[in-house]
Amino acid sequence: MDAVKDLMDSLKVWKADDGTVLTLRQLKESDTQRLIAFVKGLSVTARYFRFGQGDYDPGMDDAFRVCRLDPEQGMHLIVVTPGDAGETVVGSARYVIQPDRLSCEFVVVVADKWNHHGIGHQLMDALLGCAKSQGLQKMYGHVLGSNLDMLQFVKACGFEISDSPEGPWLKIASIDLQPLA
Repeated sequence: MDAVKDLMDSLKVWKADDGTVLTLRQLKESDTQRLIAFVKGLSVTARYFRFGQGDYDPGMDDAFRVCRLDPEQGMHLIVVTPGDAGETVVGSARYVIQPDRLSCEFVVVVADKWNHHGIGHQLMDALLGCAKSQGLQKMYGHVLGSNLDMLQFVKACGFEISDSPEGPWLKIASIDLQPLA
């Protein structure tokens, strides 16, 4: 766990093409309101692709629970921009360690206006690094078959895509994290 802490103690800061300063960091309990605002600011389509319903409205309990993720159970990273009223979340990624303690399930979402600016790749690279440092062997996520941008994104990140047993409308993106001995 120290490796994950060391990894997350070193924040990643960079500038977007338009000069906006972006900071990748671990989600904190104090980010609850920012996370709610982020989800509410997503388009109906983005909320549908992420939560399975376009009218998803996160409650305080949901957001608080997500913001209190125990590092032994997973990792939650965000990308924020500075502003007069404080930081604004523009991207979020997390994984939750599964009961087998060898695999984890991931989710990644980027604010609509920040899509195709490399934020998703920065989040995924950091997420993969954290999962590897925790000794996890596999990362996977569920992606709607109609979410072509996400399918293209995870393929570019090295994930393999397969049909879910639930049907071809749902895909499973998976990647091996540890090389076989």
